Amino acid sequence: MIGPAAPAAALTPPSVDAAAVPPDTTGPEVPMAQPVACQTPGVLPGSNFADPPPGWRLLNLDAVRPFATGAGITVAVIDTGVTPNFRLPNLRPGGDYVTDGDGLSDCDGHGTLVAGIIGASPHPGDGFAGVAPDAALISIRQSSTHFSPERAAPPGDDPNASETAMDLRAMARAVVHAVNLGAQVINISMVSCMKAVRHADDRELGAALRWAATERNVVVVVAAGNTGGDCTQNPAPPAGDPDSWDNVVTIASPAWWADYVLAVGSVNGDGAPSTTTLQGPWMDLAAPGELITSIGNYPDGRLVNGVPGQDGVLVPIFGDSYSAAYVSGVAALVRQKYPELNAFQVMNRLKATARAAPTTPDPALGWGVLDPLAALTWNVADPVPTRPVNEVIVPQPPPPPPDMAPRQVATYTLLGVVALGVAVVGVVFALRRKQSR
Repeated sequence: MIGPAAPAAALTPPSVDAAAVPPDTTGPEVPMAQPVACQTPGVLPGSNFADPPPGWRLLNLDAVRPFATGAGITVAVIDTGVTPNFRLPNLRPGGDYVTDGDGLSDCDGHGTLVAGIIGASPHPGDGFAGVAPDAALISIRQSSTHFSPERAAPPGDDPNASETAMDLRAMARAVVHAVNLGAQVINISMVSCMKAVRHADDRELGAALRWAATERNVVVVVAAGNTGGDCTQNPAPPAGDPDSWDNVVTIASPAWWADYVLAVGSVNGDGAPSTTTLQGPWMDLAAPGELITSIGNYPDGRLVNGVPGQDGVLVPIFGDSYSAAYVSGVAALVRQKYPELNAFQVMNRLKATARAAPTTPDPALGWGVLDPLAALTWNVADPVPTRPVNEVIVPQPPPPPPDMAPRQVATYTLLGVVALGVAVVGVVFALRRKQSR
């Protein structure tokens, strides 16, 4: 068996050029065209939205509602755009780096899913709600897999002439723009994976992230990335050195700018690491990223839980894009409840109260699994402890199934319950300009 290739030389964390912060501009770097039709998610057969999604139960989010709802906090969603609908009443436009639009268009169906997890309002007809339903949302469309430059990149192997490099430059400008629009939390669920030995220059992005966190007091939450395509899984770190960069072969940007962001990986409904998360020494936290339910990119605000897979057949939605959204929502709650905390203190609180990983930091879980109730209620030392003060997460049992018998026919007796075994073949709902989420 051939294992993952080792890097030619040990990678070191990136250093920031503080002078490289880009100007606050919007619009695409080059003219873009849409060669393929837009995508819409759907509903898996046999779905029931009456109960909260598994991620909501794992994080025990019902318990946090008395403490905070996100009121007074603004969260920018730098993604594929967001489709306005009645379940996102606090949504406003923030700009577009794909076309000359305003950010309120989602051809990919990804940004709307992310925004729903962060800030969707509850509805009497189902059990879904966003983590911070009273937070204001700003939609910034930074990229789309359904658009590409009208003219192909010039021939050659210059990584800075690639679409990945273009995406990274757009992301840097989008961060600056989000900060200037008043965001207190920024969610970035778009990821670019690059080979450690030769990668595009993302110094502008690093400078923008540092500026946002240190000079403008903004919490930036990013997805760690999913394996597949350009995202080759990193080998395990050397024994006894879990935060080592020595074995890294794939870097994920913006996640690898670890000093200025919260990088988030995915766990399943039991709190175990998802096999699809790109692991690395930049990992900070983990949150639910499988069997996702959220709002589709439809004007009517309908709920969805599937995306087209192979041959157009719907498969469950998963990926650490949605894990990052959960963390962004909780960051908004913490900022509401503790307005005196700066961005780094908020990030420290989220890490210190996480349900501890087997090692700290852990390349798959970081400090551990997000614990919203602990983040909102525990006393946390400043500076943060060197390891989490929480225990290993124990998921809540699922609620009992609903009574599906027709209520109007009182004479019927329920004789049995049919068990449906569903074999799920998941694909990562990847929105990547080489790789995302």
